[in-house]
Amino acid sequence: MKTKNLLKILILTIFLISCRQNNKSESQAIELTQIEITDEFKLEFYNQILSDSSDSRLLFDKRELITNWPEMTPPILPIDPKNYSKTISHAEFISDTLKINDVDFVRKQFKENQDFDFLNLEKNGFKVIDVKGLKENQIEWDSIDKIAEKYYEENKMIDFYSFFHITKPIFNKNLNLAYVRIRSGSGGMTRIYEKKNGIWRVKYEFDVWVE
Repeated sequence: MKTKNLLKILILTIFLISCRQNNKSESQAIELTQIEITDEFKLEFYNQILSDSSDSRLLFDKRELITNWPEMTPPILPIDPKNYSKTISHAEFISDTLKINDVDFVRKQFKENQDFDFLNLEKNGFKVIDVKGLKENQIEWDSIDKIAEKYYEENKMIDFYSFFHITKPIFNKNLNLAYVRIRSGSGGMTRIYEKKNGIWRVKYEFDVWVE
């Protein structure tokens, strides 16, 4: 009799644990769908940080060409504490950096960012060079560089010669921190931006590199 009662208690305990885990997974899924990061929100973020004229400015002339196909060296990732023979993933790194503690939330943004079109930056007066489209049409890098050189020459921008690269932003759940990687000329960095009183400003930067 006691054995049967113990068996029933064990089965009931397993059932309750399973229900709690399912409820937790469902609540996490609901939470993810409730946080909407629109293209308009991303455009406003870009507009503010690219228009910044402080010492942290990214562009020195609004006519500078921004590539819609950013390329840069991979970030320096820390060692995975669970496996010292490898590094953590980029998504895990961003999750830790922004203190999200939710890698799926980061991965979801990577997926959604695929549909973001850099050409929309032109709505705010920035100049975007369609490197992605040129590459898809089999245009070689040398020819793309010449297009940029001609553009700068025609606009009398003698100190400019390349494209400005910036990744699509990853935000925290409060939408007040953003992670972007930047390349300008032969160097770059990773930056964390923070939104205070409606204004995005540099919180800190790291992983500064020069080729």
